[in-house]
Amino acid sequence: MTRSLWAMPATVAHLRAAALALLAAMALAAAPAGAQAPPPDADGVAPEAPLPDAPRSIAVGRPWHGRLEFGVQLPEAGADFLTWDPILRRSPNRGSRRWATDALVVVLDSVTREYRAANPGAPPVLIADLSRPQGGPFGRRYGGLGHASHQNGLDADVMYPRRDGALLAPRRPAEVDRVLAQDLVDRFRAAGAVRLFVGPHLHLHGPRPIVVPLVHHDDHVHVRISNPGRPDAPNAP
Repeated sequence: MTRSLWAMPATVAHLRAAALALLAAMALAAAPAGAQAPPPDADGVAPEAPLPDAPRSIAVGRPWHGRLEFGVQLPEAGADFLTWDPILRRSPNRGSRRWATDALVVVLDSVTREYRAANPGAPPVLIADLSRPQGGPFGRRYGGLGHASHQNGLDADVMYPRRDGALLAPRRPAEVDRVLAQDLVDRFRAAGAVRLFVGPHLHLHGPRPIVVPLVHHDDHVHVRISNPGRPDAPNAP
């Protein structure tokens, strides 16, 4: 079963409360023992977030061998992001490539809002592939190199900002604004990401083993969050 975020009527207060609860739970799960996680910014939550009484998304299995239940579709665009089709190299991304858990959609919206607020001159963030509508394999048959993971709604590819500010994915490391790219990586880490795969030629940094250089990631950071239903599950090999 899948749901579109646009089809969920509710008050903004209820939506923000649900999103804040998700973010708080994820931050606590990611924090070391005894650490205190600061409360998220209430203004950084999309009004399209799932209702408190809506069926919560279920990430079944592992990111590399799983499926998605009660997924939600990331809108074509938000206040601070656009979607990007990495195969056709155009915006928006096709609808079948932008499904995820409600928790991941909340994180993407919150981080992109905070990033744009901190960098007023920055263009909207380009968000590429998430998962397919019911999750499952997302390999070469869907174009390009395909994805070994992205199978249960916990993974998202976020394109690095370009130095020229163009709303296009960078084609080579020299086109990446490394200061803004590092800012995005830092914000996703603070939001509770358990893996951030980054380009080996960009020299982006962060705590190991969360921030990991990996080939084919010089144009985007691969964001993986923990499973809200199973925060102790091994979702980050």
